[in-house]
Amino acid sequence: MYNGHKRIHALKFQSVTTPNVLIAPLYGPVEGRRHDAYIMRESGLLGELEARSRDSQGNILCIYGDPAYPLRPQLQAPFPTANITRDQEAFNAAMSKVRISVEWSFGDILNYFKFTDYKKSQKVLLSACGKVYIVSGLLTNAHTCVHKNNTSTYFGLDPPSLEEYFQ
Repeated sequence: MYNGHKRIHALKFQSVTTPNVLIAPLYGPVEGRRHDAYIMRESGLLGELEARSRDSQGNILCIYGDPAYPLRPQLQAPFPTANITRDQEAFNAAMSKVRISVEWSFGDILNYFKFTDYKKSQKVLLSACGKVYIVSGLLTNAHTCVHKNNTSTYFGLDPPSLEEYFQ
């Protein structure tokens, strides 16, 4: 569980923030030492995207992720910053504003359920940290359905009703 980069014991989760501003799917917990690309592979998300990522006209739909993830038609990432064109630089700038919404989702979980901050109150292997975090994610989505959140306000999108979410 030791994460040498941050020098703490930790669990990691992977998530996608959907266009209707919910956290889905939330995959984890995974040992804190694991790389994001490993978590992506283990989650099966790429396979799901490949199987379901076409619109009604057959165009490939994609999600935008962290540079640590492998590039695929269904999974895009920022261009490396060395020797990029102006168009690539503009793409990176525009997409970084979108990508931050995923971080807002993780921030919402920590804000609404402060006890999920492992460094302060939970001890890996001494409590059900992973389950608590997953339930907190589910309840954060429910809260978003009722009250909206920063992401829904930023993108001007309404989340589903609570009844639609739990259907």
